[in-house]
Amino acid sequence: MEGDGVVNTGGIEVHLTNDSAVLTKLKGVVKCNRPTLQVEESETTDQDSGGTKEFKASMAEVPDLSFELKYEPGSATDLLILEHLASKETRPFKLVIPEEDGTTQDCSGSIFLKTYVPDDGSLGSTRMAKVTGRPGPITQAASA
Repeated sequence: MEGDGVVNTGGIEVHLTNDSAVLTKLKGVVKCNRPTLQVEESETTDQDSGGTKEFKASMAEVPDLSFELKYEPGSATDLLILEHLASKETRPFKLVIPEEDGTTQDCSGSIFLKTYVPDDGSLGSTRMAKVTGRPGPITQAASA
């Protein structure tokens, strides 16, 4: 039986690696995408194509990972993101994605961070920040 696609429990986790190679769960994550493979196309049209363009699958890439979290300057999460970004290193990361049935999937791979942008700190609002990174190939398995 298929579900309705609604996950009411929350629980998406983002883990980044610090400079000592320790995966650390980020605090305050509000939303996060799960990058999946994106396939480009190459045109293969020739004189025998009958006047219709033809294509085949070509190179693939994993698009950016982006997530938003509560911004707390000087927090352990803030310092970890800043250090990872400044390192310009590609490091291991992990996402824990909740499923409708309450189980979770671990998505892991490597990533370098591209941006970390806190909001403008408007009065009376929760401070938020957006992070983007470029992951490499991602593997997925049921959480242990």
